Amino acid sequence: MYDFTAYGRVLNAPWLMERFRDRYVDRKRLRQVGLMWNSLLPQYKPRCLPTEEIAQLGISRDKKLFFYSERIRMLYAASFGAVLDYVAQLEPWEDIDAYLFDGTMDWVVAVTHEDAILCLGV
Repeated sequence: MYDFTAYGRVLNAPWLMERFRDRYVDRKRLRQVGLMWNSLLPQYKPRCLPTEEIAQLGISRDKKLFFYSERIRMLYAASFGAVLDYVAQLEPWEDIDAYLFDGTMDWVVAVTHEDAILCLGV
């Protein structure tokens, strides 16, 4: 189920994702490998956890955040609880590459199609 619209509000804010890429992504590597989580700038060393552990990150379910689905290039405003519900209902064959972050961009969680989450600052 790629459609996240039932969980959050669609945003038209390309500047926000540009700011995210400026902060976290090696654009040259991104052109080679295609996914932002696989193109993080070398100074970032994310913690890798199984996707099932996303609920144990210590983020409140009502925390407002941004959810960016890279495969469909859609940005949403949502709560962490909505993201948890969405991730929990994904079927094994449904690939997801998405990013969770708040307005500070001091932390990011990447949910990958490899059944792992990458955590920076959380």
